[in-house]
Amino acid sequence: YLAGFVGDFIKKDLEKDNIKSEFVELEGYTRINVKVNADDKETELTGISPEISKEKLDELIDKMSNLKNGDILVLSGSIPSSISNKIYKELSENVQSEVEIVLDTRGNLLQDNIHNNFLIKPNIHELRDMFGDKIETKMEIVEKCKYFLEKGVKNVILSRGGEGALLINENFVLEASVPKGSLINSIGAGDSMVAGFIAGHVKGLSVEDSFKLSVASGSATAYSYGLAEEKLVNKLYNEINIIKENY
Repeated sequence: YLAGFVGDFIKKDLEKDNIKSEFVELEGYTRINVKVNADDKETELTGISPEISKEKLDELIDKMSNLKNGDILVLSGSIPSSISNKIYKELSENVQSEVEIVLDTRGNLLQDNIHNNFLIKPNIHELRDMFGDKIETKMEIVEKCKYFLEKGVKNVILSRGGEGALLINENFVLEASVPKGSLINSIGAGDSMVAGFIAGHVKGLSVEDSFKLSVASGSATAYSYGLAEEKLVNKLYNEINIIKENY
């Protein structure tokens, strides 16, 4: 969705980089979020989203029907208060079965919207909040993530901050080391991990190499002012070690 002058800015910025877009236009203004980094603390000021009517929601659902085999649908972030908490599942159910669906959200929004997802990406804190447990060891993490596999999720990437990341699927567990670098900005690091894995998958890389690219992309953003750049992603990619354990 786009609305007002903020929406116009987003659309023009995408056009500048030759990125195709197909938005649903709303009344009001696309919200502006402000994130402040100071004294090793992050403060987030979140704007108010415009109202989304049933007609505008139906318009978005209609667009979902245009997705086809080979397309990837990414459902990410929080949702406006005017929309059902199960909207991501509803959108997932309105696409062809060949479309691969990535769900990147948290808490009840994650649990309520799982639908044969190709990928989900909680972090360790979100996993603990979801299950109400400490969850310290790799074995405990893997056991909890099997809950998602049983609900039809194909791949679970779990980020653990300075302890690296895990990928769990029905065949094996992958553990990635953390490449060297100084944390500058955690904003967008999780999104970059998702983007890196999808990029590897689209290029035809193996699950292992796609996961490696995911960790490199997330780390590169965390070590940068702004989003990751390809040069740093490639450098960090070569520093990451992957350990594979088959079930």
